Amino acid sequence: MVETNGLLELVTGWLTMAGAPAGVRHLLATVAVAGMVVLVAVAVYYICTRLIAPIVLKFVARTKAQWDDVLLSPRMVKSLSQLAVILVLSAMLPDACDYYPSLQIWVTVIMKILVVTGIVVLLNRIIVAVYNILCSQTELPAKSLLGLREMLQIIIVCIGLIIGVSILVDRSPLIILSGLGASAAVLMLVFKDSILGLVSGVRLTMNDMLRPGDWITAPKYGANGVVLEVTLTTVKIQNFDMTIVTVPPYSLVSDSFQNWRGMRESGGRRIARSFCIDVNSVRFLEAGQTSRYKDEPWTADLDLSRPQVNLSMFRRYLEHHISQMATAVPTMTAMVRELQPTPQGVPVEIYFFTSSQEWVAYEHVQADLLDFVLATVPEFGLRVYQAPSGLDVLALSGGGTEQISNR
Repeated sequence: MVETNGLLELVTGWLTMAGAPAGVRHLLATVAVAGMVVLVAVAVYYICTRLIAPIVLKFVARTKAQWDDVLLSPRMVKSLSQLAVILVLSAMLPDACDYYPSLQIWVTVIMKILVVTGIVVLLNRIIVAVYNILCSQTELPAKSLLGLREMLQIIIVCIGLIIGVSILVDRSPLIILSGLGASAAVLMLVFKDSILGLVSGVRLTMNDMLRPGDWITAPKYGANGVVLEVTLTTVKIQNFDMTIVTVPPYSLVSDSFQNWRGMRESGGRRIARSFCIDVNSVRFLEAGQTSRYKDEPWTADLDLSRPQVNLSMFRRYLEHHISQMATAVPTMTAMVRELQPTPQGVPVEIYFFTSSQEWVAYEHVQADLLDFVLATVPEFGLRVYQAPSGLDVLALSGGGTEQISNR
């Protein structure tokens, strides 16, 4: 700056009139002007932090919007103040070293690097602030943008490093980039996992395949739990046994995994439990046997004057029971169906959705329903198939339960 050069010449003139020795005249003038520049930088920092910053923060606090509180936080204002000081120093300090060209070159290089560093730090904090603003919007899956945030930060840091190296070697950044292009194959090999993680993290985020808080299952990687964090290189999952599994993002993209988010958002969780009915217990019920069901709502469309199959009536009864359950979701599929007969009997499957999605409550609903089924089966003259146990074999061989109890 012309002002700094003029100040340097003015101080030199004062020293000459004061009779300062010629050998130290330039040194004293340089030190004096550099000290003045530092004082100006300190004054700028004081004005920014003590006068301007409080006014900005008070104005931001009075606004109804919340995003400006994050974007213009005290930390952000401090970064702006530091960058202003660095710009003042880079504009004035090199000219204070005119009498020492070698020193001026090094001071200029250092100031340029400091400016680049300050800009990189400021941009990174702006990215973090924008990310926090998105996270504060609960309707947006912003927490899944963590990988994208890290990618932008890495890109900015890499650009800053390239510019810093170009300043040190006094070459154009394009020359540095062309040199990096020649070694791209080596970089691809060294940073293969990071590059794959970067691309996969972007795909997971942009396609909304995964969010923190999702329950996923990936048996290949021993993952069955809640996603804690989605970063550039890892996906952290806490299993239900409280263990932590970390999986590379590209593994989830290249292989399949199951996300249970749709189940939670739907409001219902499927129950599909089956049991086998002994074929020998399936038979017709005569009119006298079905007369006790004539007032039941689930037999309204049946002609009870004709024989009915006990298994068919049992299925209708279970469907009616499910429809009356408080936890059943009426808008979703609910049925009791028969599957392909097997050597173990006729499989009967109960299929419906319950609003109890929490694990313990969900298991209680299943267990209570199965207990009810097992207790109700005999009322329709049916038997549940069970493979022969040791007690059955002993009874067939002529022993009794007393022999087992005595052992």
